Amino acid sequence: MTEQDLLFIAAVRRMYAGDEAEQSAIAPDIVWHVPGHNPVSGDYHGLAEYTQVMPARMAPLTRWDFQVEDVMVNGHFVVTRVTFQGERRGRTVDLRGGHLMRLNDQGQIVEGWGFTSDQDALDAFFAA
Repeated sequence: MTEQDLLFIAAVRRMYAGDEAEQSAIAPDIVWHVPGHNPVSGDYHGLAEYTQVMPARMAPLTRWDFQVEDVMVNGHFVVTRVTFQGERRGRTVDLRGGHLMRLNDQGQIVEGWGFTSDQDALDAFFAA
C-alpha cells in the first residue's frame, strides 16, 4: 500500500469515530448523498449540513451503531462495508451497507454515497 492509501484509509476510519475525529476527516465543502425515499434522503452540501441537518433529520435516535467491516482503497476512492443497527420511535433496524467516498489530496472526504442491503427497511425506519 502507498502512503496515500494509508492516509485515505485512516481518514475514513476517523470519519466513523465521531465528533472531532470525524470532522477532521471531512472537507468543509463535502457533498454527501443519502439514498432512498425517506426524510433523511437527499444531498447534503457542506460541513454544517452534514454534521447538523442530516443528524437532525435522523432524530430521534435511541441507538445508531456502526461497525466497519472492511475499508478498501483505489486511488482517490475508498469503499467501506459496514453493519449498522438502530432504534428509533420503537422501530429497529439491523442492516448491512456501505459507503463510497472520494477524497482529496489532503486526505479529506469530499463526497460520499451511502448504500444499504435493504433500502425499503431503511426508508420505513426513517419514515416512522
